[in-house]
Amino acid sequence: MDHTLLFFGLSTVLGIVSWSVIVQTFAWPKLQKLSKTKALQPLLAIHFFRYFGTTFLITGVVAHALPYGFAGPAAYGDLTTMLLALLAFVLLGRGYNKEGIAVTWLFNLVGMFDILLAFISGPLTIHNLGDFGATYIVPTVYVPLLFVSHIYIFKTLLNKKMK
Repeated sequence: MDHTLLFFGLSTVLGIVSWSVIVQTFAWPKLQKLSKTKALQPLLAIHFFRYFGTTFLITGVVAHALPYGFAGPAAYGDLTTMLLALLAFVLLGRGYNKEGIAVTWLFNLVGMFDILLAFISGPLTIHNLGDFGATYIVPTVYVPLLFVSHIYIFKTLLNKKMK
């Protein structure tokens, strides 16, 4: 019996648990002391490297071409999300708080949808997880961090105590 899917899934789940503990223990207590706009900026910055998702389209980095039904939406969804994160970060940094918060909401909805779509489409389209090749680190280490940061961005946006 091939346990590849079990280990891959377990790695992703353990990544989410690990990043949740790290963020909750070290970052969240400090972020809660900041204004909403200042607290959002480091959470947004985590997504600046989301262009990593384009590596799913590069045969040679992935062992074999990943199905485009997964790789295309993952790559372009990540690029779109990254650009929205950059825009929200710049707006908040320049004091355009109302606009920055609006773009942060859009970014967070698009980004979370992108991750959830990959969680669903990956297992449906990728039949050999070894095809991820070197990019296995993206869904097992980086995506869990992105997922956790989206949760904390929602928590920050909805936190009425933060001004």
